Amino acid sequence: MKKTIAAILALSFVMMSACGKMPEQTESLAGDTEAATTETNGDTTAEESESETTTSDDSDLVVITEASTGSTTSLTSAHTTTSAPTGATSAAQHSGNTGNSGNTGNTGHSGNTGNSGNTGNSGNSGSVKSTTKAASTTKSGTTHASTTKATTKATTKAVTTTEAPTLAPTDPVTEAPQNDGVTKMVNNVMVVHSGTDHPRALEVFYGNYNTGTRYAQTLNSYKAALGDAVNVWCMVVPTSQAYYTPADVAGQYGSQLDQYNNIAANLDGVIGVPVYETLDAHKDEPTYSRTDYHWQPLAAYYAAEQFAAYAGVPYAPLDTYASVTRDGYVGAFYRVNNVTELGSYPEQFTYYKPANLDAITCTYYNTAFNNGYQGSLFFENNSVNASYTVFVGSDECILETDTNIDNGRVLVIFKDSYGNALVPFLTQSFSKIYLCDFRYFDRNAISFIQEVGATDLLFAMSTVAVTTSAKVDKVANNLTK
Repeated sequence: MKKTIAAILALSFVMMSACGKMPEQTESLAGDTEAATTETNGDTTAEESESETTTSDDSDLVVITEASTGSTTSLTSAHTTTSAPTGATSAAQHSGNTGNSGNTGNTGHSGNTGNSGNTGNSGNSGSVKSTTKAASTTKSGTTHASTTKATTKATTKAVTTTEAPTLAPTDPVTEAPQNDGVTKMVNNVMVVHSGTDHPRALEVFYGNYNTGTRYAQTLNSYKAALGDAVNVWCMVVPTSQAYYTPADVAGQYGSQLDQYNNIAANLDGVIGVPVYETLDAHKDEPTYSRTDYHWQPLAAYYAAEQFAAYAGVPYAPLDTYASVTRDGYVGAFYRVNNVTELGSYPEQFTYYKPANLDAITCTYYNTAFNNGYQGSLFFENNSVNASYTVFVGSDECILETDTNIDNGRVLVIFKDSYGNALVPFLTQSFSKIYLCDFRYFDRNAISFIQEVGATDLLFAMSTVAVTTSAKVDKVANNLTK
């Protein structure tokens, strides 16, 4: 009888232990393989489907299915996360990190309509891991990676990149802003400075170190397949929460700088392009929208400047661009996530046209790189509240941009919608640019890159995307199609 009771008690203890296992514990067991339950929220955001709904006055409305309706909660209910140590650390240090249960309530990363809106042309610090073909030099305490390998294509000139100048500040990251209003959660979106004349909505970020490591390893596979003929670059674009979360609640969420440092520490043959601190230095400028999850074009300008410096290509000053400002912009946080407070405080949206716009030829292909037709670089007949769709017009295409820059550098960009805003700022830096969305790409990535004669491959994706398992799977799957 005693043995029977002991057996029952032992079985009960095992069952209680199994039922009580936290998602974080499950994730930490498998390194690169995350349990499906731990990243469900991060993997099933509307960024996967990117469906658009046409309305009578706003044809580019992004449908974000993750946002619940009518829910407003206190911020004290937010999850607590454990951030990695500041600065770049080794892969071994991160391999046991528990990660987090996805990015709950992430908004989509497109907001783009189809190409029917095409109109004419009217109108650092950070962690940088250089490749074996890169020379690292140190000036003023900042490490710069520059590639010295000359890459030769049959139809292009030899490529030689030069040392990048200091662009990112060497001072520590500035302090988080103080909270001069109420911070609350509305439909899975954090709203800060609520009750003031400058409320700002933020996409909540938790992140997952194991997934970030796997993203770095996936990029390493691209480099291994392409060899010395192509420079491979990694730009992880921070989302607005990295810079605008008030200090009194910032510790409840993941560190996007630590996420980048973890990825950079695991790159092998791929060169990291650190933009976190560059953008931090400009966060008092209109670099991120208050009413939309995207960055503003000005932020893309600073990020592209950093990339151009590392790639050793020319870069045009901002004052050479023709700026176009739209007043009354209210983005997807208001229109889709129903953060109604934002509607009373619209903002401006300013984009920039390069000086060589008339010399640029844009050809739009389907996602299999067929059926090309010529169009314009900007889509300007969209509504004010759809202003971010002025770039490219749709994520479901491959854009080929031919410029008048005769330096033989051919750039392929694999991106989420953040990368759309980079193209206008690189048209005076590369001879050709191919813009491809990793989510809607129906070719084998390696054969495509080789077919177009690329000298450079840039991955430009948000921190949310590179730490979400389903997104990393899509990047990896493009290697084997």
